[in-house]
Amino acid sequence: MTDFQNKRKFKKIIYSKLSFVILFIVILFLGKATYNIYQKSKFSSENYMAVNQEYSELKERHSMLKSEIERLKTDNGVEEEIRGKFNVAKPGETVVTIVNSNVSNEDADNSTKGFWSKFLDIFR
Repeated sequence: MTDFQNKRKFKKIIYSKLSFVILFIVILFLGKATYNIYQKSKFSSENYMAVNQEYSELKERHSMLKSEIERLKTDNGVEEEIRGKFNVAKPGETVVTIVNSNVSNEDADNSTKGFWSKFLDIFR
């Protein structure tokens, strides 16, 4: 009989409103913790993708720089680079510099106009 009464007291405690409230609070805390872990996981995966992208770009740049270094190790590569950057020539050669003329007809017309014509063009 005492066994039956002990079981009844135990069920009464477990099925009480207080135990349901405590269980609900525990579930809320676990749910919040799970959601926080999910957000951190999502953030980590996005960062992982960004780092992988940057790594592949750096690998490409490394290979490009390595090939550029190999090119500059040759005499022709060094000469080409010096000629391109410093506008120099070997003895007996001449350097020709071509300058593009970017003056348009409108700029040429504006230079021949008088002060009043330019002033009135502002309001047109």
